[in-house]
Amino acid sequence: MIYDPIPAFRYLTDRPLGSYTFRAAHGGRGSAKSWSVVDAAIFHTVTTVRLRVVFLREVMANLKESSLELVRTRLQHFGLLGTYFREVDGTFVGLGGQKIMFIGLWKGGKPEGIKSLEGAGLTILEEAQEVKQASLDVLIPTVLRTVISELWAIWNPRLATDPIDLFFRGPVKPKRAIVRKINFDQNPFFPDALRELMELDFLKDKLRAAWIWLGAYMPSVQGAIWNREALDEAWREGRNASEGDWGRVVVGVDPSGGGDDVGIVVAAEYGDGAIILEDATCPATSPMAWATAVAKCVDRWKADCVVAEKNFGGDMVESTLRAGGVKARVVMVSASRGKQVRAEPVAALYDQKRIRHREQFPLMEAEMLMTTPAGYQGDLSPNRMDALVWAVTNLKVEPQSTVAMFLKSRHRG
Repeated sequence: MIYDPIPAFRYLTDRPLGSYTFRAAHGGRGSAKSWSVVDAAIFHTVTTVRLRVVFLREVMANLKESSLELVRTRLQHFGLLGTYFREVDGTFVGLGGQKIMFIGLWKGGKPEGIKSLEGAGLTILEEAQEVKQASLDVLIPTVLRTVISELWAIWNPRLATDPIDLFFRGPVKPKRAIVRKINFDQNPFFPDALRELMELDFLKDKLRAAWIWLGAYMPSVQGAIWNREALDEAWREGRNASEGDWGRVVVGVDPSGGGDDVGIVVAAEYGDGAIILEDATCPATSPMAWATAVAKCVDRWKADCVVAEKNFGGDMVESTLRAGGVKARVVMVSASRGKQVRAEPVAALYDQKRIRHREQFPLMEAEMLMTTPAGYQGDLSPNRMDALVWAVTNLKVEPQSTVAMFLKSRHRG
């Protein structure tokens, strides 16, 4: 087998299986991710006796939805099909006892495919942006059981909050992992027809084209009340702000109702609007842990008050904050309206260019871009977005409402 990989993908075969635990590639269209991963998998299969390779997807209704046809084509290209490999019922079987298989993880609401993964030396998770957290929780301990076992993943990013992005690109990254962002410009065989299509896409919509071709995060879901352009401008206009430019500081807190993260976002008055200073969201490991995290934010930013939702915990939320060391004023708020209804006045401030971001906050922004007038479209609760809304509402929305009501009452009088 004569194998000469594209330089960007040499990390898939430069060391034998077992050298890493994870190898991953993310990026836009035209980067040759699928072809390169298939070629690298064939290389390892030929050079490793009795290796079991599994190409895995979150859901696969039939083999037509798998990479079987691509693997067959590449085996033919290398002159291996019919000489070294034979195809048996959708599985390629090698002379050295190797197998290349294709399965879907979920069937009928249950992870039935997991049974086929035990003993796999190389598991390749395709279209990994579609994988659910429950799938990763089951998958990882199942496939990494031998000294050579590796899990590979390839995907076109959608949101920073997608489980695969949180796992490989989030704040806490896995050990023994090599992850690469690879785009069309690293593919020497990028076809002219695709280049013309890409150039047309950039002329039509630069943000959407960056998502499709450059592996940027998705601009927003259809109908989202925030948009990518407004969030990027908020950062561009706010990144150089200094402490002397902002006024009253508040910490918005959205306690967890189901064991997920506790949203903690710091915001301050800034000109005729507000500036977002920090996303300090933390796991809900224990009440004392997140209450302490809030207290540190208050001290770090000299916050005037903490604005916390009381729907989950009631008066105990304030008691927990006090026990965690919060000495500032605590304002308890009730979520009597839907998330999107509470968020719309804050989104309007972004449209008016009155909100700034001192940093880029990819996880919080991903939640914002998944919020529509019909509700939140993500899988988990948008605790970061909720905390942002509580903070900005306290700073700008409620004061405006109070003034409006006062003026209206005077006019009536």
